[in-house]
Amino acid sequence: MDIKSNAHLLSEPEDINRTIWAIGGGKGGTGKSFFSANLAIHLSQSGDEVLLIDADLGGPNLHTFLGIKETNVDLGHFITNKVKELKDTQIPTPYKRLNLIKGTENVLFTSNLNYLKKLKLIRHIKAFNTKRVIIDIGTGSSYNCIDLFLLSNPGILVINPEPTSIENAYYFLKSCIIRLLKLQVEQYKIQDLMKKVADQIQDTSKSIYSFLNEVISHDKFYADLLYRALTKFTPALVINKARDEKDHLLGQSIVNVVQKYLVTNLNFLGVIPFDEKVHSSLKNFEPYFNNYNHSNVSASIKSITKKLKNIQNGT
Repeated sequence: MDIKSNAHLLSEPEDINRTIWAIGGGKGGTGKSFFSANLAIHLSQSGDEVLLIDADLGGPNLHTFLGIKETNVDLGHFITNKVKELKDTQIPTPYKRLNLIKGTENVLFTSNLNYLKKLKLIRHIKAFNTKRVIIDIGTGSSYNCIDLFLLSNPGILVINPEPTSIENAYYFLKSCIIRLLKLQVEQYKIQDLMKKVADQIQDTSKSIYSFLNEVISHDKFYADLLYRALTKFTPALVINKARDEKDHLLGQSIVNVVQKYLVTNLNFLGVIPFDEKVHSSLKNFEPYFNNYNHSNVSASIKSITKKLKNIQNGT
């Protein structure tokens, strides 16, 4: 595997005036596509140029949340080299300043995107000059999902207040961290740590904290190197479909657990309340934010957007 290519996965976009936000959920049905679409609409209506990329490889539905039914070009045309430049697959949406790269339904090749095609996709995403690039990634913990999540600043997890969603999100974050550690080991050619990282992948019961303690006993210099890499990984969290006060209090508990066992600072952005109108909007191909701009859900999206901008500005 090419070490120089791997290093690109660790680097942030050079232009601090633009953002790449990847949105994942660990599992299906959490509302990540709903959040991606309505976040993009709000940003575009606030005056930002926005590009939405549906990178849910094999099961795209982001276009549905925008009321778009059919397109002549999509991400699959770029992946199969029918279109040379990713920028040539973007299409306008009904909203000013908002473009979309539609996902492809051809699950035969996209769900198992190979290494070189993935690097090409990442390189083209980083080349966009659009102020806000929002990537709706797939479910699960494949390298496709993880590497797109690591590309962003920050990656945003959208979860539901239910045990399976929380558990999947935890293991997704752990997979991201292990991926970061592996990239560091490869980049700095710390060969004697390769086996320890490999063992960490196999032992799902072991915390990142205990792993770092093992590395400290082996070599404090390498442990410090890995720890500093982890401190740069600051993902964010949104709880969707909250129904009661208990769900609203869940966020800080998850932040504490992630800090304790994964040695990672998780930014809790807020809670989006449950609303039956979300489902009816989707059935009618009508973006929720456009029709219910003054609802509690829309107010939450506005608040979360403000926090994301503050993170970008370092405030």
